[in-house]
Amino acid sequence: MKFSQSTGLGQIVFALATVLSAASPALARELLTFEGSVQVSVRTRSQLDFWNPEDSVADSGPKPDGRAVRLRGETGGGFAVNATSIATDWRQVESIGLWLHRSADEAKEHPTVELVLRLSEEDQKASFWRRLEVSHVGWQKLVLPLEWFVWSDGRMPRWDKVRLVGMQLRDPGTVTLDTVWTEPSAQPRDEFPTTDHLVKLAFPKLDSSSIRTLETRDVQLVTNAKSLELERLATHLGTVAKRLHRDLPFLTEPSRGAVLFVFQERAEYQRFAPRIARQLNSRIDPPEASGYTLQGVSSSWWDEKQGSLRPVYTHEFVHGYLSRTLPLSTTGDWLQEGLAAHIQLEFHPQENLSQLVREGLKSSSTPLAELCSGRPINTARYWQAATLWRMFLSEARYQSKLKELVERLAAANSTDLGPHLEPLWGTDFDKLTADWRAFCEQQFRRDE
Repeated sequence: MKFSQSTGLGQIVFALATVLSAASPALARELLTFEGSVQVSVRTRSQLDFWNPEDSVADSGPKPDGRAVRLRGETGGGFAVNATSIATDWRQVESIGLWLHRSADEAKEHPTVELVLRLSEEDQKASFWRRLEVSHVGWQKLVLPLEWFVWSDGRMPRWDKVRLVGMQLRDPGTVTLDTVWTEPSAQPRDEFPTTDHLVKLAFPKLDSSSIRTLETRDVQLVTNAKSLELERLATHLGTVAKRLHRDLPFLTEPSRGAVLFVFQERAEYQRFAPRIARQLNSRIDPPEASGYTLQGVSSSWWDEKQGSLRPVYTHEFVHGYLSRTLPLSTTGDWLQEGLAAHIQLEFHPQENLSQLVREGLKSSSTPLAELCSGRPINTARYWQAATLWRMFLSEARYQSKLKELVERLAAANSTDLGPHLEPLWGTDFDKLTADWRAFCEQQFRRDE
């Protein structure tokens, strides 16, 4: 699953804001109002100015107070302020609140303005973000749960590294912002939606007695499939996790296992991911593939013929597990799909794989420079990415540099392989392609 995102901030800096801390014993909120002199970074296609709203707001809790900051700009305009002003540890925050205002004249000029609220790491390459559609007149209060923010592509964002709160225009327009605050969480959070919330999305009309769960160190299984053998599947996926750590010993240990939903019916499965997307204020079509992983949440459905160890369960589990153990987002690229397909084939061999690879080498292979560009790849190309990973993991020359490769990809905020071939292996795509073709021809020879 891939969501679009925008470019980084410019270098213009204004002294606009100051931080006011307000902590009641019950709520322990942290407030940001626009009075005084804390630096705000402004994008080049933007203008910020102060505005003293005349409208009053009758509402409990934080209210727009004092000067507001008005953002005017073209598409891509915006600003950011130090996020530690309103939270020193974002893992302890349940939600972020803010007030937005538009005058009648502004709304007439731009009836609808789309914004992005972005919570970014210090280098602004990795972030959590949420789309906001503004079509109101006057004040609007928003309270946004952090578990339903979208991950940026490239490097996996981490809440403990968030340092900036930013607002970005996706349409030309004018929007006024005042009084940003955080609501504390009852318990520490991580980067993933809670399993309890996901269960309610997955089975909104089912009685809890119809839902079975099993959690181990490696996996959180949730199902309403009557015949699924939970313990057998959990044991298998634990073996898959051990294999991943054997092949990639630099993987971190997850604080909780990956989430996998197995639905009784395909129609239930197809409704699940779009429901998650709606919570993220986005939209996706019902998945046509037999498995789907969105922001580390994996899902599939029960197939009586394939049973409890259906290959797609392994494939999607790998995606969910890697999202918790690699510093890279899951975006359907060569790295993620290649690893998942490789592990799937290791545990569920495909009888015609050798023939498929040989025929692909003759006629249908995609240039590796295109395959490994960091963009999502088509399912018809999974065999290529899988065999490339088999070579990387089998040959010592390549395997010895995989940890450094992952570190470099995370630092670059992209899984484009091209820039790292020469520094890591002293090679280019032509030489890599020759190595890969020779490897495949050796590994997938015609059976005598």
